[in-house]
Amino acid sequence: MIKYKFEGYDKNSVAKNGSLEAEDFSKAYNVLKDQNITVVNLEPEKVSMLNFFEEYYLKFKLDNKWLSVFFRELSVMSGTMELQAALETLKNSTVESLEKKLLDGLFSAIQNGISFDVALSSHKKIFADEIIQSVKIASESGNSEIIYAQLAERLERSYTIQKKISSAMYYPIVVLIAAIVAAIVMINFTLPVFENFYTSQGAELPLITLVLLRGGDFFMNYFLLIIFFLLVTIFFAIIIYHEVAEVRYFLAWLKWQIKIFREVELRNFFGNMKFLIDIGKIPNEAINLYSNSSSNLYLKKKLQEVQILVKNGKTLSASLKESLEKIPVLYLNLIMVGEESGNLTKMLRQCETMADFEVDEILRALPAKAEVYGTLIAGIIVGALVFAIVLPILNITTLF
Repeated sequence: MIKYKFEGYDKNSVAKNGSLEAEDFSKAYNVLKDQNITVVNLEPEKVSMLNFFEEYYLKFKLDNKWLSVFFRELSVMSGTMELQAALETLKNSTVESLEKKLLDGLFSAIQNGISFDVALSSHKKIFADEIIQSVKIASESGNSEIIYAQLAERLERSYTIQKKISSAMYYPIVVLIAAIVAAIVMINFTLPVFENFYTSQGAELPLITLVLLRGGDFFMNYFLLIIFFLLVTIFFAIIIYHEVAEVRYFLAWLKWQIKIFREVELRNFFGNMKFLIDIGKIPNEAINLYSNSSSNLYLKKKLQEVQILVKNGKTLSASLKESLEKIPVLYLNLIMVGEESGNLTKMLRQCETMADFEVDEILRALPAKAEVYGTLIAGIIVGALVFAIVLPILNITTLF
């Protein structure tokens, strides 16, 4: 039996949450359904280490590229067949065992009457809250074909940004690795020659040379211990990140301070707001839906503040200005014009386009900046090594 935790509401719209035991996800859902509980979230309370690593492996393997293709295919199929038939087609067309297992689980859930968004919520490490929320809106609005296509486009865009950032990092990383290898070779093979010579003459090496030598000795003598310490540190850092909300909030705030990530978040916000308002949601409802789906805890909290301000009668532009730091004034002015003219969705679309342009401009300049900073750091490392070698040579004349 597996213990599941759930969130939902009863027939009187009273919030319900708790836990129950069932053989699998489908049976847990059906138990709650029999109790007249509408399930909002249902997931295993405790998972085995095998399932834990399996989910992370799938998250690594099924990246935004796979997700974009998945929802693109669902979008195309939604126009001609039911969701259950579409999932069965995708399940039968894949040959990867873990991918097939995932699709088989989703197909079985839909077959047993579980809504698609709830089925996806059992794999939150793979399907982010934004994806689950979009799928829920698709089910409720009946616009599955359009929403899945838009979701696929956003995921594809996110994947492209990730690849461009990774590509920009290749050169500086290679340069830094080369500098580190050169440092290890010089510290372990070149500098000891000076140490032996200076010791035989009864003299002391320059401080910088001595520091590098002792640092190299420590690294070589305790190499395995250092690696073990690093692995343990990474392991506990991952646990702390998942268990401590304050840490995730702080990291989300740091991410918001970086322009490229901030513009990506704003682009997604403007695009989603435009779509939600287009399908009939008022701004207050649209903000609430997007804040619930955002994976950035900082943005989620700030948008909840924006929602309260809008609910109390403030305009969207004024609420964003008051709650959300570092949002460009140009976006606020466009939203204000949209609210005053009655063309809010048009202005949101304009904001989305401008945010897209900003992201493209940052990505275009990123490789050159990464190259400069990478070369600068490598130069500092090599410069320190050269200084540590040259200084003892210059001081040799003082020994005679």
